[in-house]
Amino acid sequence: MSSIAPVYLFTGPEKGEKNRAVSDILDRYTSTTGLTPEIYKFYAFEASISEVIALLKNGGLFSEYKFVFLMNIEDMKKSDIPLLLSYLHAPGKEATLFLLSEAYKVDSKITKAVKKENTRTFWELFENQKINWLQSYFRKNNKKITPDAIEMILEMVENRTDDMERVCSRLLILFKDKMVISDEEIEEFVFHSKEENVFTLFDHMTRNDFSGSIEILHKIRLSGNHNPVQLLSGLLWQYRNLLNVKLLLKEMPQQKVFAQLKINGKRKQTHYLNVSKLHSVLEIEDIINCIAYYDRKAREITRERWILLMELFIYYSVIKKGKRPELYKN
Repeated sequence: MSSIAPVYLFTGPEKGEKNRAVSDILDRYTSTTGLTPEIYKFYAFEASISEVIALLKNGGLFSEYKFVFLMNIEDMKKSDIPLLLSYLHAPGKEATLFLLSEAYKVDSKITKAVKKENTRTFWELFENQKINWLQSYFRKNNKKITPDAIEMILEMVENRTDDMERVCSRLLILFKDKMVISDEEIEEFVFHSKEENVFTLFDHMTRNDFSGSIEILHKIRLSGNHNPVQLLSGLLWQYRNLLNVKLLLKEMPQQKVFAQLKINGKRKQTHYLNVSKLHSVLEIEDIINCIAYYDRKAREITRERWILLMELFIYYSVIKKGKRPELYKN
């Protein structure tokens, strides 16, 4: 087992690439040995580190080797770190420990205790990399995707390739007879998927449905999307579209407005037309300012508090129409 290290430290938010790196190591073990290892998963904030270490040091019950995953190590108790370090300096020979975190940095003592060649940071993709990833994914499956469709996908999901791959694989199934995936297909996918996302949240918020918006927010949370910045970014894009629709309708026919703004799909166009009648230009501008304020706050809060922050945002956007003057003094 010399080709597989006893400890790996993988950090960073790009979960898709991280999972592929882990899978490569597991595949290397099975292809080399022909055996199936035992696999265990623990979370650092609730695990007994002494029990994890005992598991790593003791022989396997059902196989010759085991892989142990310690998740969210950025949340490890300070008092547990010395015990973990003692193992990292003298790891067992019949197990591999994966130390995983979505944060970019973990305790420096842990980082120093793992060999550099077994440490890797999985950075979030840049915008052009995400676009290239999506184009490449559909190209490999003998399909094309339009720029507008790419933009909609990136508004739907977090910036991780595992999220993008999940959505794209379902698009391939739903539109297996389509050679080109456009924004109209994305809109149909959102309608048929029965999943709540930034688009359905926007729909309910712009219809002044406060309770429905809160319900959708909690469904989004249960789906695993814990990124308020991503949600706010998607809402900002749509509210800006709504503002432009409201302004341009005073100057030109609606079809020219939608063509200029690249808003395609009858369902989407109808929604923009309907809700534009429910909001004044000033209200939409105030909600956009509200989004900007809560975007700043979202970058400062802990993961545990994001749902409360978004509930407040929805309250002041839907009930107060973006009006809360004291917010914008700082």
